[in-house]
Amino acid sequence: MQNLLSLIALLIYSAVLQGQTTIKYVTDRSTEAIPGYDSFFRQNKTWRGGDGAASIPLGNGKVLWLFGDSFISTDTSGSRTHSTLVRNSIGIQEGLNMKKGTLQFYWGESDQKPTSFFNRNDSNWYWPGHGIMINDRLIIFLMNIHKTDSGLGFEASGWSAVLIENPKEDPTKWKLKFVLGKNPYKTIAGSAAVLRDADYLYAYGVVEPSTHEVHLMRWSLDDAYSGNLNDPEYWSSNKWITQKDMQQPPDVLFIGGTEFSVHYDRRLKKYVQVQSFGFGEAVIGIRVSDKPEGKWSEPMIIHRPDYTGIKKPFMYSAKAHPEQKRKEICITYNINSFDFNELLNNHEIYFPKVIWLNLKRLIPIQ
Repeated sequence: MQNLLSLIALLIYSAVLQGQTTIKYVTDRSTEAIPGYDSFFRQNKTWRGGDGAASIPLGNGKVLWLFGDSFISTDTSGSRTHSTLVRNSIGIQEGLNMKKGTLQFYWGESDQKPTSFFNRNDSNWYWPGHGIMINDRLIIFLMNIHKTDSGLGFEASGWSAVLIENPKEDPTKWKLKFVLGKNPYKTIAGSAAVLRDADYLYAYGVVEPSTHEVHLMRWSLDDAYSGNLNDPEYWSSNKWITQKDMQQPPDVLFIGGTEFSVHYDRRLKKYVQVQSFGFGEAVIGIRVSDKPEGKWSEPMIIHRPDYTGIKKPFMYSAKAHPEQKRKEICITYNINSFDFNELLNNHEIYFPKVIWLNLKRLIPIQ
């Protein structure tokens, strides 16, 4: 479903770019699938699964979850065979403990039928990337997807952003302002992580379709708050360069998936990037860096999911959710199936899976 294009393109992943020096580590870590946490995403008998699963803290113990293709049941059976597939949906988490908190799902409606929460009036659609709060406003980056007559039948053609001026209210009352982003280097801004510091908003994005070089962009918080996203700065040649002053494509941080997360870990005092690696029965790995722009370490594989009982699985969209209250790092991922009938009938897949990463230390190696 969402971002299958990135999985096909990333059949063989690259740990380092040719000629680039990176840091190697080994980790003292463990991962655990603790019983009870997967059920957090299964609380609603109408929302019957979705991918993506990016999270944005909203404050006051609330978290926004962003999902891509989502099954919305049209009757009381809770069956995917009796569901409408919408292109995106959201959830609002109340309480930062997944075992005690609640998750309320939202999608759109037209003519009494389910539609995407971030909807379009044409044949194209949005898949959510990531976003962040800026003062009292919320900004979310979206991937612009259109149908094609070749390949997988769809393609990412650019990016947009949506500004929400009243994110503390119920999502049914949100006021949405859409901004179409410029895309001179085919970089899908915000398809992956979005960060901020005291002065800037940072957005990671990958080159689409197919090549998946990761670029880093930034805007001043004032510009991002007002929706002025026309002239980002790119990290390139060890400095920030405005888009209008770029003479060549920006430097590549690493080769990545369309979706990943980046957060700052205070215990490690490093930025941690989480993503899925490989194709089909993929694995989950991390990179680390002292700064958002890198240099990033080589990937360290930290988890291999259990695919037992799934006939034609593929895994993707691994991300961290550091706002969740445990000492370990919360990571979600999605298992899908190449067999659409299996996807419809196997409710053990296509709900986000939850694991917890206990990352104790990093040991540099030569």
